[in-house]
Amino acid sequence: MSLAQTTSPRGHAPTRRSDAIAPKHHTDSYRLSRAFLVLMSVSVVDVFNVLDRGFAAFRPDAQPGGAIRYLVLLVPISVLLWIRLQRPSFVVRRPVLAEVVLFGLFVMGLTGSFVGIALLGTEDTARPVFLPMSLGLLAVLVIQPPTQREIGAMLRWLSNIGLVYIVMNALVNVGILPFAQYQQYRNASVAFLVLGLGAAVAAGQRRRLLLELVLSVVVFVTYPSATMVLALLVLGLTLYVTTERASTLRAAVLGGLVAAFAVIALANLQAGIRFSDQYFDLVNKANANATRLDLWSAGVDRFEESPLVGSVFSGEVVAERSRDGKDLPYHNDFVLFLALGGLLGIGLLLAFIIVTEVTLIRWVHRFRRAGDDSRASLVRTILVGINAFFVAMAFNPVLSGASRSAVVFGLFAIAMSVGAPWQAPASEDVNEPSAPSA
Repeated sequence: MSLAQTTSPRGHAPTRRSDAIAPKHHTDSYRLSRAFLVLMSVSVVDVFNVLDRGFAAFRPDAQPGGAIRYLVLLVPISVLLWIRLQRPSFVVRRPVLAEVVLFGLFVMGLTGSFVGIALLGTEDTARPVFLPMSLGLLAVLVIQPPTQREIGAMLRWLSNIGLVYIVMNALVNVGILPFAQYQQYRNASVAFLVLGLGAAVAAGQRRRLLLELVLSVVVFVTYPSATMVLALLVLGLTLYVTTERASTLRAAVLGGLVAAFAVIALANLQAGIRFSDQYFDLVNKANANATRLDLWSAGVDRFEESPLVGSVFSGEVVAERSRDGKDLPYHNDFVLFLALGGLLGIGLLLAFIIVTEVTLIRWVHRFRRAGDDSRASLVRTILVGINAFFVAMAFNPVLSGASRSAVVFGLFAIAMSVGAPWQAPASEDVNEPSAPSA
């Protein structure tokens, strides 16, 4: 199918008579994406945080544990197996660079985790990080790009997930829902709030956006999180570099500025700590800097013991808090990867983040230039959500929670399953897949 057949003369999204006719079967990419969306929906309404902490969720002071945390992963995996069994084939889609980097990180981390269990007696392993990471690789096994109708359905679903999270977060914070002690609606999951705002912007849902902004103010006033401030800042930057008039140069300049700011902040850590102390005093919020610095220092000490590859992720993912001897997560996923994976581990993580950023920003602009605004909006929304999670990772144990890790890599997989911009959008006849590679 030529480009002329898939876009209108004015460059708008393709309009065909078949678009108005409901397809007999959904594409395999949409069926897999729908499984990820179900996973995300369950995660948002998991008020007891069972999917991250197992049955320990009912005892807030208990350590996470239990295989129940990984059952949610069976949803997309079983759907994919059913898809492949229906049409047995060895054909797979050629992976993009971000998927190749993610595969390398996944193999390193999961292998190390099982070595820690089998040979070292590691109790708190990195399995909650790397088992869900496998979900990000599933999209190479679907070969039919979603239809325009399916793209619209996915965008609406993401918007609804964000709205439900914002509403529940506000209700918990004001005390209408009595689940605050389980900490499901806190910093590590604030990316859902940003995802809802980004989806409303991308879908042009102005009334919903206004409602979500009002509720977001309620959330912030009742729990003035600095992570939420940074996540909202990243929301604005992501939308700015993906506007219609944005250029590649704009994204490169802003990316360079963000990287420079991060380097300066690390080089002037004490000044940053003083600034955050002043913020906590200003908003009258409990200051957790001492605990975070204690745990981060433990991670840096572990990194210095083996700076190249760390323990290859075979060691404990928790550190001992010096004031009471309690084992806690590092509260910084980048420190976690540095401590357990050394320079190789943190390098692969940063490479995955950078390549994903560049890939999705380019896809947004290329879809838009091809007149496919629906795909551009969906990828833009996913980019907003992923970026918010990346920011939260710098101050919270995001990937240490199995369901949160599954959501991050589920969002990535949905973006990958949309199909690269140079592929023609799927026709409504789902028996005509795009040309895959063996």
